[in-house]
This record gives sequence, C-alpha cells and structure tokens, in this order.
Amino acid sequence: MLVRLIPALGGDGTTYGIIAMNDTGSDMLSLYPSDIMHLGNIGFYIGWRAPVAVIDANGVAIYCPSIAVEVLPVGNGDISWRSNWIVEEAIIRNGFVPRLSGVAIRQHLYFGTAPGNHYLAVATTKGGLSSLL
Repeated sequence: MLVRLIPALGGDGTTYGIIAMNDTGSDMLSLYPSDIMHLGNIGFYIGWRAPVAVIDANGVAIYCPSIAVEVLPVGNGDISWRSNWIVEEAIIRNGFVPRLSGVAIRQHLYFGTAPGNHYLAVATTKGGLSSLL
C-alpha cells in the first residue's frame, strides 16, 4: 500500500510504499520511525495525534505517538485499483514488531480465502470478492 500525509493537514503529497499484515485484531496502522522520514515535510504537519496506549498479548501497555495518514491499496507495480485514498489512524512503533493494517482499510475492502486456497483475495465489493473465490 502507499502511505502519505493528508494534504489538507499540511502533507506535501509525498507517497511511500509499505507492506502491512492484514490483522483483524489491529485497530490502527503500524508505522516505523523510518517510514515517517519518507513521507515528506513533517515540520508543519498538523495531523499528529495524542499518544495511544497499545496493549500487547502479555497485557503490557506502551504509549506510542499517533498520526493521521492516508493509505491507498496497490497491486504489483504500485498500480492502484482504487481511485480514492483512505484516511487511517497510525501509530509509530519500533521496527521489532510486524507492521499491521488498520481498521479503516478493512472497512473499505473485502478480504477472503477459498477453502484449501492459501491466497488472499481482496476486492472493493462483495460481488467482486465472490468472483475471485
């Protein structure tokens, strides 16, 4: 997927490609500190949010900075099959944890796999998903 700072909040439109795991238990997109450096001029960006408490599987809470970004799902060759960007809340965590998708992307797309199939199908409509399976 491509990530960018929201232009209406001061983002300059610079995009950066990332790979995130689709985790239904994750409420926010995970970004690494190095990702932020690739998103253009963040000096005047007003999309920063309050720190968020993240509770891991052991019940330990850590506080992570959060930021509003836009994401655009893309296929091979960074070709998008969606025309509009999706607003997503993201947390910034160290690179020792997997990068996880957020809830907003799951509200705009349909995901599924057929029995015995290890490939993930993604579509923008339910009908499109059933035709892929």
